[in-house]
Amino acid sequence: MNGSTKMMFSSTALASGSVAGPALVGMLVGVIGTVLGILTLRHHRQVLAWMKRTRATDDVGKDLDDTATYLRSLHEELCTRAQTPCRAADLAPLNRLRHLLDDTGADTEPIRAELTAVIHKFDRYLALVLPPEPTTARVAVAELTAQLATAMRQEQARIDLKGAVTTAQQKIRTLRRAA
Repeated sequence: MNGSTKMMFSSTALASGSVAGPALVGMLVGVIGTVLGILTLRHHRQVLAWMKRTRATDDVGKDLDDTATYLRSLHEELCTRAQTPCRAADLAPLNRLRHLLDDTGADTEPIRAELTAVIHKFDRYLALVLPPEPTTARVAVAELTAQLATAMRQEQARIDLKGAVTTAQQKIRTLRRAA
């Protein structure tokens, strides 16, 4: 009896315990592996989204840096031309800056409105040029009066453009602080 009871317990323990244990362990490992896989996938998606946001912020930052450089150059040029009536040849170097700002404005969403105002005022400033210098020593009073009026409108346009440039520069500073 002792031998058969021993055998019965050991075969029952073997039959019920050893078969259910590995299956349960296998199921638990599978569930844990699936949960870890899902969590890893979610983590990678979050990291990828963060990288995209960072890259977009870096791209906007570079565009803002370029725009700030162009605006600084324009501001310096405007200060150089303060209270100086300009003819077409004097304003020719500014055309390059105008086109650079126009191209940058198309790519830079956060300050597009400010750059549009700068470009509009820039075009107005470039349109107000004095006629070429007269070849004769005598100039009619009416012509001198017209040139003086044009020079005053040109100076006002320069002041307006300088104000628009300052506004755009302040917006860039604000965006940099916020980023």
